[in-house]
Amino acid sequence: MLLCYPATCYPATRPMPKLDYLQQKKLNPADELRAILGRLEETLPTIKTLAAQPALDLLLDLDRLDALFQQLESAGLDLLPERGRFHSLQARLRKQAGPLLQSLGGATVLQTQRPAPAPPPENWWWYLDHLVAERQRQLKRQIALIGVIILAVIGGVILLFNTVLAPSPEVAARLEAENSAFEAIEAGQYEAALAFIRQGLQKVPGEPNLLLLQGVVQEMGDDKTSAAASFDQAQARLNNPLDFYLARSQLYLRLGQPGQAETDARTALELDDNRASVWLLLGQTLENQQKMADALLAYQKANELAIASGDSEIIVMARLALARIGGMP
Repeated sequence: MLLCYPATCYPATRPMPKLDYLQQKKLNPADELRAILGRLEETLPTIKTLAAQPALDLLLDLDRLDALFQQLESAGLDLLPERGRFHSLQARLRKQAGPLLQSLGGATVLQTQRPAPAPPPENWWWYLDHLVAERQRQLKRQIALIGVIILAVIGGVILLFNTVLAPSPEVAARLEAENSAFEAIEAGQYEAALAFIRQGLQKVPGEPNLLLLQGVVQEMGDDKTSAAASFDQAQARLNNPLDFYLARSQLYLRLGQPGQAETDARTALELDDNRASVWLLLGQTLENQQKMADALLAYQKANELAIASGDSEIIVMARLALARIGGMP
């Protein structure tokens, strides 16, 4: 015996699949609204992995939700809980504007898909390119401001060093060699950088920071054998694997090699995963690679550990980072 429904027949001993039943059952507008809300909430964690068409469908779903809210609320229906979910959904989507725009295929693709006439500004999802561009401008302004502050702090430190807190000749020699080497590296002059480092090592033999810098520069010059020897010497002088990987990770990050910096930061975590500074460093390496979701988790962990240990400096740096990438309200 068969049970027949529109377009499909099923044996009497076999229940109709729930999905088929729901597809055949026409939802009223309120049920449709709730179904779309649920679907979008389930999609949120997968934004980074969406293909172009599902990403576009998400924008169309937002349009449909907006239209349904206007239709139902104008009819006097109380949708306060659903409206709250919609606001929360939009806030979470805004934080992922960059990944969503990337899933769509970039600003050019979004502009070609944007409905005509142009949607109102309230339908912000059709202007993800504007939102992402504004965030990039804000980030550049923040970086410029931080740079000014850092320069002011450095100026104050230099003044103190030259007066009240004048460093020892060894520290002065190391700083001079490092500063000269960094300037040469920025100009792409690796041999000149190595010459400055060697001069510093003549004045401060076995100085581990200079040995580390020498190893990184030798790597950049594709001299892997010499680099390995420099790293071995630095590790022997430091006599602490955790300090070695932390210091080298910071150098890699400063010299624009966030991938290698991440590798060393993760090695440091294997040695001690309960130190806030290590998690903060990992977050910085991830953020520099635009791995924002992973960076967010690392900064949150750094913040938690810093609070537990009372490290106010790490707390401030972690919270600034979280605010910068949208991890704090």
